Amino acid sequence: MRKVFAITTTAIILLLIVISLGLFYSSSFQVTPTPMPKEITVTDALGRNVTLSYPAKTVVVGDDLVAELVQLLGVADRVVGIEPSIRERGYFPKMVDKPITGSQFRGLNYELIAEIQPDVVLLMDVGPIAKVIDKLDNIGVKSIVISIRPKRIPYTIELLGRIFGEEKRAQKLLDWWYSKWDFLKTRISEAKLETKAKVFIGMGFSPTDKLPTHTWGKLANWNYMLDILEMENIASAKLETHGELDLEYIVKANPDIIIVGDWSDVWLGYTKNNSDLAEKMVSIVMEDPVLQSVNAVKNGKVFVMHYAMLLNFRSLIGAYYLAKIAYPELFKDIDPEEIHREYFEKWLEVPYKGIWFYPKTWSIKW
Repeated sequence: MRKVFAITTTAIILLLIVISLGLFYSSSFQVTPTPMPKEITVTDALGRNVTLSYPAKTVVVGDDLVAELVQLLGVADRVVGIEPSIRERGYFPKMVDKPITGSQFRGLNYELIAEIQPDVVLLMDVGPIAKVIDKLDNIGVKSIVISIRPKRIPYTIELLGRIFGEEKRAQKLLDWWYSKWDFLKTRISEAKLETKAKVFIGMGFSPTDKLPTHTWGKLANWNYMLDILEMENIASAKLETHGELDLEYIVKANPDIIIVGDWSDVWLGYTKNNSDLAEKMVSIVMEDPVLQSVNAVKNGKVFVMHYAMLLNFRSLIGAYYLAKIAYPELFKDIDPEEIHREYFEKWLEVPYKGIWFYPKTWSIKW
């Protein structure tokens, strides 16, 4: 009996020693969580190093294309100042009631921005913005310039993810972006196309009774997707940046596809519920006597396309629409509108609606 008691006592003592050692080592070697930084320094699209509060909790957006990227990151509720067109677009529900702080192109309301004191004002690397940056510096407000050029979208999304502390969402968004582009690249490459489809994209800013001939050449944002789709921008041989092409040049270049880009929600957009104006625009181009010898007119390949799908993140969606009309057999299993719906409902987190491309020849029932 005394022997059993001694063994039991020894076991208890050993157990207590093990527990004590465990507590000692767990407390001595416990990993302390790294505290979240209060500031972050990032490099923007102009190469400027800017230090901001981290994460940015209040932001002013200087353009609707910037607002769209912010919404993709899931932080639309952090916007505290908007440019006017955001209220008209229809797909920015968390921003429409915010104060109008102006546009980087038509002028910002610096007095109101100084009063709001956002953590950051987001601008695009388009047009003369040096004076805008200087004026924001003078009122003590930080600014970040981002790029909406398709080839720089990955850097832009990563940059915004860091600014807002949404790195994981940014990576998921980019995974989706890369996978969709990779699908297009692979299918086009495997098709071994013999010739490139020639494309003309005219920029429409208001109702018109003729083909808009203002366009971009070698530096066009949409060349990114045209290159992937093995298409040729006919303006690249004539223009470095942007300008007018005369009808004589367009006829001689003989594009296979003509796109009227809607830059002002005139014919298309989220709030449109009929295609009457877009149909009229297509008819104007198709019936133009000067253009009757052009392949796009002869083959009925004249379309109206919303500008948002020709640049920025949504150029990815635009590429699927263009692939569908240029190579209908190659992409007969793909409905670009379903990819567009996924973009709106999964990433912008708003219902998909509106008319964005006309005509959708693949859905016409003869």
